[in-house]
Amino acid sequence: MSASCHLTIAELRPWGLQRLWSAEAGIFLGLWLALLCFGRTELFRDPGTFWHTATGQRMLDRGQIVRSDPYSFAFPGQSWVEYEWLADCGMAWIYRAAGWDGLLLTTATVLAAVYAGLAGRLLRAGLHVLPTMLVVGLALAASSQNFHVRPSIITIALQGWLFARLVDVEAGRRPIRSLAWLVPLFVLWQNCHGGVLAGFGTLGLVFLGWSLNFLLRGRATITLLSPRGRGAGGEGARFAPTLNCPIRCWRDVAVLATILAASLAGLLLNPYGLDMPRSWAKILSLPLGQLIQEHAPLDLRQPFGLLAAVLGLGYLAALASVWPRRPRITWLMPLVWFVLAAQRVRNAPLAAIVTVIALADLLPYSRWTRWLSTHDLFKGPTSRVSDSASPGLFGRVALPAMAVLVAVAILFSDPGWVQLDSARWPVALLPELRAIEDQAGPQGRRIFNDMLFGGFLIFHTPRLPIFIDDRCEQYGRDFLLAYDRCRRQDPRQLEAWRRQYHFDLALVESGSPLDRYLDGNGRWTLVRRSGPAALWRVTSGE
Repeated sequence: MSASCHLTIAELRPWGLQRLWSAEAGIFLGLWLALLCFGRTELFRDPGTFWHTATGQRMLDRGQIVRSDPYSFAFPGQSWVEYEWLADCGMAWIYRAAGWDGLLLTTATVLAAVYAGLAGRLLRAGLHVLPTMLVVGLALAASSQNFHVRPSIITIALQGWLFARLVDVEAGRRPIRSLAWLVPLFVLWQNCHGGVLAGFGTLGLVFLGWSLNFLLRGRATITLLSPRGRGAGGEGARFAPTLNCPIRCWRDVAVLATILAASLAGLLLNPYGLDMPRSWAKILSLPLGQLIQEHAPLDLRQPFGLLAAVLGLGYLAALASVWPRRPRITWLMPLVWFVLAAQRVRNAPLAAIVTVIALADLLPYSRWTRWLSTHDLFKGPTSRVSDSASPGLFGRVALPAMAVLVAVAILFSDPGWVQLDSARWPVALLPELRAIEDQAGPQGRRIFNDMLFGGFLIFHTPRLPIFIDDRCEQYGRDFLLAYDRCRRQDPRQLEAWRRQYHFDLALVESGSPLDRYLDGNGRWTLVRRSGPAALWRVTSGE
């Protein structure tokens, strides 16, 4: 092959082809494809996916917000504050347009964008792509237990955006006034998911830290270290000191106070008024750890918990390497979030995201960069600006956008990629359940069910009123504890509930204490057992 056939990067520049690719775009595509492949079953393992979609469809059909419980016969017509109403409507709209495939594509795209964005911050801080992928991989693994097609994904994305903005303001890359965007952000967030409390808590703690730093005249500085102890800009380069606090005057304090007050006032901009924050407080007061896995404490014996701990230890090592110089307020926020994650595993994704963003910001000031640079794993945050061919926003977004558009075209031409896991859901029992539903008529037929199957029944057999599902705030502490005792220790409670609520069907987990009780009780007859569930009916004449 002649030399004329070889194209160099410089020769490709007129067409801008080299700008179409970046490490961040490659990481996005890798994560996105993995989520699309493994997520076809794994992202559909939460019952909330079904009832959120069903509730959104109900609201779209009727053109009004749901305000009373339409699902449970144990609490018929009880007032219901569905604080995720906007996300429900969005899920229903996507489902109507593209089915479960559309919801998978949307969720995979959002998650891949979030974690590729984390990788981008590490790369722009000067970290090599290999340790960048290791750190992001740890964060992804520590978070993946909470990846579901449900509104909580919105909180993962918005918490990352919020904290990145706070870090940039504290570092001087953005002005304080840019935080004004938080006011509409919180209005949108609170109508999509109760995780807006995470955003309010993060914002409040950071604002408090900045204000105290300003009032105490905390002007201590930190020095930007080069990989070998010189200025990070090169041989002999020196940088102006970086203040730990972005507040320079009382006017900045007033701006922050106004933004915080406006954000709190925005809590009233929802269809339920003050009932919405009251419902959040009610949920936090319930004993959910023994009923729902995502509310349980972080378990270090599980792979997810262990990897979260590894990520946390790495962050602590990096943070300790900038001492005794005073760290920025945002660098300390991962400490708060790891404590929250230890209490409830559902906070693990937020802890991981906050940790990676803080790590990307503090890494150039860490003594660990000297060791990394000796192995060509750290270049320094300013080296990237010297290369005019380095990919900008176009290089980070163009290829992922094209891939998503191609996926959308394939999705509409050949739907059916998502497969509900028959080892998780009673898919094989749907013919029997739907036959019972058809025979019941418009009034429906009551069915006792394990909590795990509540959302599944709400979506697939809407005319079979259920006993319970994972909308725990609807049932209250006493009812939830009674249900937990019944399913674990005292299945005879089922008979008392049968007489009270007049149900004659039961869908329970195979091999559970309830299943074994029904099997030994002459009043009940097995309709069919398949995989994860067993369907029982009361013997005729009982």
